[in-house]
Amino acid sequence: MAITPVNNWKNILDKLRNTLRTEFGNTLPVYVGHESNNVGSQYLRLDPVSTDLVEYAITSEIREFTINMYYYSTDKKIERNALDNVLRVISRIEALIHDNINITLADSSVAYNCRVEETELNTLDEEEKYVVTLIWKCLHRGNLA
Repeated sequence: MAITPVNNWKNILDKLRNTLRTEFGNTLPVYVGHESNNVGSQYLRLDPVSTDLVEYAITSEIREFTINMYYYSTDKKIERNALDNVLRVISRIEALIHDNINITLADSSVAYNCRVEETELNTLDEEEKYVVTLIWKCLHRGNLA
């Protein structure tokens, strides 16, 4: 029996990227994976991490998707004014995600319970960058029969 799979990863990543790009415009470039050109003094990178099966039924399944969002500031030795800017951008991202708890994807399905579960400051050992990691999660019902 042939199947017609739906690339839920692509649909979720595209919608999340577009939501962030709409909010920030050109002030915060948003990239998926390692496609970044490291443009400007700050940018956001979305890195798909995992999917977990939450509920399984004959007619569908619910999966929880996890995406790490890495916010990069090119100022590693961050001082008060630069830190204020970083914290302002991070708070804006968290508020944006909160305001988009449900997102409609390209295939008309809905990712729901979208949230930032954790935010950690200065997380990666980047020599010339200050990096903040946000862990984004959502639930999605797929494989509908």
